[in-house]
Amino acid sequence: MNGADARKLAWLFVIAVAVLAAGLGLREPWPADEPRFALIAKDMVESGDWLIPRVGGVLYPDKPPLFFWLVASFYALTNSISVAVLLPSLLAGLGVLWLVYDLARRLWTSDIGIWSAAALLATVQFPLQMKAGQIDGVLCFWTTLGLYGLSRHLLLGPDWRWLAIAGAACGLGVITKGVGFLPLLLLLPYLYARSRGWNLPAIGWCRGRWLLLPAAFFLAIALWLVPMLLVTTGSGDPELLQYRDNILFRQTVTRYADAWGHIKPPWYLWTNALPWLWLPFTLLFPWLIPGWARELKARNAATLLLGAWVLLVLLFFSISEGKRSLYIFPALPALALLAGPALPQLVARAGPRRALFALGLSLPLLMVVAGVYALAEPGFLQAKFAAPEMARSLAFSIAAIGLAGTAAVLAFRPRRAAFGYAAIMAIIWSGVSLLVYPRIDATRSGEAIIEAAARVLGPDESLGFAGWKEQFLLQWNRPAVHFGYRRNDAEGEIRDAAGWLSASPDHRLLLPQRMIEPCFDGSHLLPLGTAHRQQWLLADQSAVLPECRAAVTGAVFYDPSRPYAAS
Repeated sequence: MNGADARKLAWLFVIAVAVLAAGLGLREPWPADEPRFALIAKDMVESGDWLIPRVGGVLYPDKPPLFFWLVASFYALTNSISVAVLLPSLLAGLGVLWLVYDLARRLWTSDIGIWSAAALLATVQFPLQMKAGQIDGVLCFWTTLGLYGLSRHLLLGPDWRWLAIAGAACGLGVITKGVGFLPLLLLLPYLYARSRGWNLPAIGWCRGRWLLLPAAFFLAIALWLVPMLLVTTGSGDPELLQYRDNILFRQTVTRYADAWGHIKPPWYLWTNALPWLWLPFTLLFPWLIPGWARELKARNAATLLLGAWVLLVLLFFSISEGKRSLYIFPALPALALLAGPALPQLVARAGPRRALFALGLSLPLLMVVAGVYALAEPGFLQAKFAAPEMARSLAFSIAAIGLAGTAAVLAFRPRRAAFGYAAIMAIIWSGVSLLVYPRIDATRSGEAIIEAAARVLGPDESLGFAGWKEQFLLQWNRPAVHFGYRRNDAEGEIRDAAGWLSASPDHRLLLPQRMIEPCFDGSHLLPLGTAHRQQWLLADQSAVLPECRAAVTGAVFYDPSRPYAAS
C-alpha cells in the first residue's frame, strides 16, 4: 500500500467511526428487538447466570446467547446499557469494513479495496444495521469473516489456517444466530468451478486437513452447546428441557421449514427489501450486471464464487415463508466486493454519475419537504408527541439535515456525484443520530410511559404489567409483576392480571387499551399516554369488574436487582 492509499484508508475509517458511533449513548434501547436483548444482557450481569437467557425471568429460547454475552460484557464494563447494546454492532461494522477492504486488496488492488469498503459504508442497509442493537450486525461480522477465510483458502490459497478460521467463524455465527453457517454455501460454486476447470489454486482433495473446516465449526458451536446440554438435560426440569428442545429444533429447523411469523411471498426480499436497502448498488445494476456477465464469460473465479454466494443466500431466505428485510444483510459485503472492481470506471461515466446525483439530491430534498410539511401541519407530528415544542423542534431538525445534505450534493455537482452521495449519507446518518433520535427517544424507548407511571405510584405500591413491552420492564427500576411473556391467551393473561390487582389496594396495573375487556371498567382507568401505536392505561383495584376478582394463577415476580429470583 502506498502513502496515498494509506491516507485514503485512514480517512475512510475516521468517517466510518464518526458515522457509526454518532449518537452512541444518546438514546435508550428501542423496539422491536433492542429492549429485549438489553434486558436479557442486563439480567445476565445482575443474576450471574450467563448460560440460559431469560426475559423478565422467563426462559428465552429464540436465539443462542453469544450476542447477549457481548452486550452483557460491555454492560459490565461501562455500566450503561444504552451504550452496551450498540457497541457490538459498532465494532462489527468496523470489522466488516476491514475484512472487505483487505480481501478486495488481495484479490485486486488496494484502491479497489478502498472503493469496496467505502461503497459498503454508503449503502443504506449497512449503517442501518450497524447502528442498531440487533443480532444481525454481529452475525454479519461472523459470516463475512467466514467468507473471508474461505476466499483466502479457495481463491488465494491454499491456506489451511484461514480454512480453520472460516470454520470457527461459521460456528460462532451459529451460536449468534442459527444461520451463521451461510458462508459454507461458498463451497457449492467452488465445486462447480473446480469441476469445470476454472483457474483456481491447486488444493488437494484427499488431504486430512480439509477436516479442519468442520472440526473448527463444531468446536466453536460446542463452546455453548455442551454446557447448555449438560445444564438442561441434567436438570430434569421440564422448563429447561423445553428450552433445550425449542432452541435446538423449533427455532431452527421448524422456524425455517414451517414459519409462523413474518409470512411473506417468495419474491418479497427481491422486490420489497433489496431494491431500497441495497442502494446505491441497485441503482447501478444496469451497468454492473453486464460487467459481471463479461467476467463470468472470462471465467473469473472470484466473480463466480462471490456472485453465486449472494444469490444462494437470497434463494435460501426466499424459500422459507418467514422473511424479514434484515435477513439479506449477510450478503451485502459480498455484493460490495463484487462491485468494487467496476466502481472507479463506473463513476467516471455520465450515466452512473447522473443516477447517483439524482439519488443523492432526492434523499435530502425529501427530508426538507417532510420537515416543512410538519411545520405547516402541526398535527402531523403532534399526534405522536404530546408537547408541541417537541414536534416543532423535530421538524426543524429534519429540515436542517435535509438542507445540509442538499448543499453538500450540490457542492460536489454531478461531476463528483459519488462523493456527493457519500457525503449526504454521512450527513443524514450523523444528523439523524445526533438531532432526531434524542428528541424521539422518550416515546420510542417507553421512558415517557414509565415516567408517567412512576409519578403516580407511591413508594409502597407495586406495579404489574399486562400485555407488556420489554422496554417497559427495562425502564422500570423497581420490583414488578407480570403475567407471562408472549402469552397466546390474551384473555387468560388479563384475568390473571385483574386477579392480582384486586388482591391488594397497593397494587397498580399498566395495560394497553386493547386489554380493557372483559375485566376492567374504562371509567376508572388513568391514561398515561400513547406509545408503540397503543394507548397505555394505569388501573387500581377499583377498576376491576366483579366477575374478574378471582385468585391470580400466573403472576411472575421480577426484581431487577435479582432478576431470576422468584416469590
